[in-house]
Amino acid sequence: MTYSELKTAIANYLNRSDLTSDIDTFIDNVEAELNRRLRTKDMIKRATATADAQYLAVPSDWLEAINVEITSNDFSPLFQQSIESLDVYRKANNNSTGQPVYYAMVDDTIELAPTPDVSYTLQLTYYAKISALSDSNTSNFVSVSHPDVYLYGALKHASIYLMEDERIPMFTQQFEKALEEMRLEQEKSAFGKGSLMMRRKTYGKRQKRNYYYGN
Repeated sequence: MTYSELKTAIANYLNRSDLTSDIDTFIDNVEAELNRRLRTKDMIKRATATADAQYLAVPSDWLEAINVEITSNDFSPLFQQSIESLDVYRKANNNSTGQPVYYAMVDDTIELAPTPDVSYTLQLTYYAKISALSDSNTSNFVSVSHPDVYLYGALKHASIYLMEDERIPMFTQQFEKALEEMRLEQEKSAFGKGSLMMRRKTYGKRQKRNYYYGN
């Protein structure tokens, strides 16, 4: 379903022709909700960046880190820490520079520790925002493979806007059903083949790790 087809379908379901500009808002609201709730294989991206300072800006479509690793010099993964842990590390090591070992997320930046002593190439693997539908971007993986997610999500937000209380539960139920089916399909596609092997979780309950800082 294209952006134009989606807007037409929403208007037809609502049986309204006076909500043209509002329909864009309903679609925006669906995309905001999907970016908060979804973490699927089609949202995974890779990017490279040059790290030569303490802070590194993340890509504009960044949602959540999966893996950060140095690909120049010796190949080396970086371990995510809290901002407080990085401060402890810096103090224990007299704020020395060197090849980064740890990183923390600070607003829309990655903080590296130690601060790079030279330029390093980083590979960032991350969950990206769903590309927003518009006149210039007429489709994305959700609208192509799961148009009902967009449709029922927009109808849910439209019913809230129009204060049609009796329709909100119906469209909410359909939206949640479509969203769950999409999640399960993505999960099956991502892990349905290949041998079973142990792997580290990338989200959910944080595993406890102990790190020793200093000499």
